[in-house]
Amino acid sequence: MYPTLHTFSEALHMPELSLRTLGECEVMLNLQGLPALHRTGMTIEAEIRFGGRNYLLALPLSPEAGKDLERTIATLERLHHRAWAPLRLLPDELQWQDTFGHPVTASLILEELPGEPLSSVIEQLDPQPLNQALDQLAEDLQTLQVAHNNLKIENLYWHENRLIPIRPWYAVPAGEMHRDRKALEALRQTTDELPILSDCEAEYEAEDPNPLTWLGHEFEGLICFSTEEGYGFMDRDEQVVIEPRFLWAEDFHEGRAVVETEEGMGLIDRSGQFILPPDYDMIEYLYERSIVRALREGLWATFDITGAQTSPFLPIEEHEQHLA
Repeated sequence: MYPTLHTFSEALHMPELSLRTLGECEVMLNLQGLPALHRTGMTIEAEIRFGGRNYLLALPLSPEAGKDLERTIATLERLHHRAWAPLRLLPDELQWQDTFGHPVTASLILEELPGEPLSSVIEQLDPQPLNQALDQLAEDLQTLQVAHNNLKIENLYWHENRLIPIRPWYAVPAGEMHRDRKALEALRQTTDELPILSDCEAEYEAEDPNPLTWLGHEFEGLICFSTEEGYGFMDRDEQVVIEPRFLWAEDFHEGRAVVETEEGMGLIDRSGQFILPPDYDMIEYLYERSIVRALREGLWATFDITGAQTSPFLPIEEHEQHLA
């Protein structure tokens, strides 16, 4: 049994009972007093404070994502370089009981958050040290021959006049490094005064009108990508199939993908049309069972992949019994 978003959220409510080594951590909450969760293409994560330091605690969204992240972590650990925030796998960290009362565990990922988020300090930074830090980050990535593949402001921290990337979920050795170059060049446009290009910058490609900030893997012939405009999908020939208009998007399975808009979360088909409208607080697509779980005003319901509702909205305990 693999943990769901609800499993992770409930564990963060009671870390002393659900986390093996981080039981005394403090979980950051949202305005509603609930764990502040963030979803990426591969993880569900929350910010915690433990031992006087801030961390991201992340749950891979699937067993396949977990295996990919284990390989990434092993690669980055071998590099031992200050360009990366400390990152490690916590085996069997998450502990809960299945619907039959059997104990179950899952591994989590812990990443230290160094310094301050770039998004919170960028307006106070002078252009020169910021661009010097961008140059240094580009040089570090080239030296290490590692591509982060998702460099953007929310994935960078400012620490001792350096930029430290976090969430290296898509990092690959000697990967598509031109994506990092485009992303770094886009970050330079946030400064008021751009310095003369350094030798490191001279290798960068010309800026695209709407450069990619991240590109995922192919699923069912479609590849999720993001630009400054949002998340969308392209085919294997890099032709845009669904314009980048979402705040966030998952990969396609069974011709369906979960997306997030300013109104809420929904489910789309391969044409970008909504199967479930984007007015839910949270959606979990359990594609192994062709089930969609939707949360609205604290109640959960299930749908099939056609968008037909197959259970009423229920409190989580009754909903879990219905699923079992």
